[in-house]
Amino acid sequence: MTHGMSRRQSPVGAGASAPAPLIETRVDTRLAIAGALMLVLLAYANFFHNSFHFDDSHVIVENPAIRSLANVPRFFTDAHTFSSLPSNSTYRPLVTLSFALDYAVRHSLDPVPFHVTQLVLLLITGALLVFVSRDVLGKEHMTLAIAAAALFCVHTANTETMNFLSSRSELLSAVGFLAAFLIFVRHYRYPWYLIPLAIGALAKAPVVIFAGIVIAWVRLIERKPMMKAVTAAVPSFVTGIVLLIALNAMNAREWVAGGASRLGYLMTQPYIWLHYARLSLLPVGLSADTDLEILPHWYDTNAIAGYVFVALLCVAIVKLGRSARTAPIAFGLAWFAITLLPASSIFPLAEVANEHRLFFPLMGFAIAAVAAIQLIPRQRLAYAGLAIFIVALAFGTHVRNRAWLTEETLWRDVTIKSPHNGRGWMNYGLTQMEAGRYADAKALFERAARYTPNYSTLEINRGIVAAALGENAEAERLFKRGLDLKPDRNAHFYYARFLVRAGRIEEARIHLHAASTAAPNWLPPRELMAALR
Repeated sequence: MTHGMSRRQSPVGAGASAPAPLIETRVDTRLAIAGALMLVLLAYANFFHNSFHFDDSHVIVENPAIRSLANVPRFFTDAHTFSSLPSNSTYRPLVTLSFALDYAVRHSLDPVPFHVTQLVLLLITGALLVFVSRDVLGKEHMTLAIAAAALFCVHTANTETMNFLSSRSELLSAVGFLAAFLIFVRHYRYPWYLIPLAIGALAKAPVVIFAGIVIAWVRLIERKPMMKAVTAAVPSFVTGIVLLIALNAMNAREWVAGGASRLGYLMTQPYIWLHYARLSLLPVGLSADTDLEILPHWYDTNAIAGYVFVALLCVAIVKLGRSARTAPIAFGLAWFAITLLPASSIFPLAEVANEHRLFFPLMGFAIAAVAAIQLIPRQRLAYAGLAIFIVALAFGTHVRNRAWLTEETLWRDVTIKSPHNGRGWMNYGLTQMEAGRYADAKALFERAARYTPNYSTLEINRGIVAAALGENAEAERLFKRGLDLKPDRNAHFYYARFLVRAGRIEEARIHLHAASTAAPNWLPPRELMAALR
């Protein structure tokens, strides 16, 4: 049952030929489902043993809270259970719960259960997207809806979310979001859709996104006036605001939202949208940690290119939305734009671009791409091209997964794709330091310092490798500089460890106490303190 809003009566691009028999349609649908499922499984067949990366260190590896299911009630009352770093302790209890369940499978940090959950959530997301796409394209286009979901699931850019386990918030939120949208489409007059929306918000809150998608649906697909579309979005918008306020209140008091210049960040985002659009069409050159930075001027060439792209995108949505025949394309493009807005606002994030932010927008891209296929006159050729594109994306995903195998493979890839990224060079250096190749690590750290000369973590790592090479005076200088730049848990702990090895125990105790105070849930300072007793 729909909510009383008219749908177009004929399929897009329908001709005069009679519809295929029902049994043939069923067979085609089953084959399409089997083919799509097989393609997804093949695309991700090699990612199960990939290691932990980025925030996984403090959210999973160093997080004692996930190691016992007895802590489950605390996940919903204490944001400190999300991370061993207080400054990163945001309130995402569903994410923490899912990691605790993964850990409980083998009572270890074996990455396989964690990746199995990622894949299961992707398949659930894909299944829900099939029905969303079918509602957009028309119920008679089930096979095309399956193609849209397959395109999304195997899209190479999604490897950045699938392999970065801490991005599970996107997957869990997407399940709640899509379930809410499907309930909305069928039961508009009743607020049941707010329930899965609120549950998904316990992983990540889609504040503006859902209301925006509702407006796009009612205006473009249901063909209703803008005022009716806005009215339909009011309950979800109000609920989103309430959720945002409530969830922010649950964040740890030490939590800090990273960010830079508001104006510079906002000015740069149109160019980042252009970057994301290019990756949607041609996902080559993916980097787990880009070296894209805030543009220096509003009149920078890249900035102007971004403004032009956003303007053309808006014009395309408006023009395509005027006809029921092209409205599904407009809806997909609107989805792409609306879901990029939260990361492109006046509230800057720590990085100007992160390619895992494409997860939600790629759903809209997939819908728009499949809808556009139906407008091509030579349909068999168009469908063959779509199939080739999807298979190529799946192959690209399989290849891209290899870069995420270990920290060394990932950061070597980053230094190639983003050569001006100081953090990339530093992390690549860390892999060499952990392998005992201290001279190589030192050279890589020095290269990192060219791009990030005032990076506390880099100075600490330079101190560690200097100490390993027997350069104790230089090591102490670097540790102290790291402390001056940012007196956080790492700066205190690693300097303390250096002092212990130098026999300066009392000085070490002071810094171990400071490290424990800065991060009460982090075990290494307490373990070293206990060893000194």
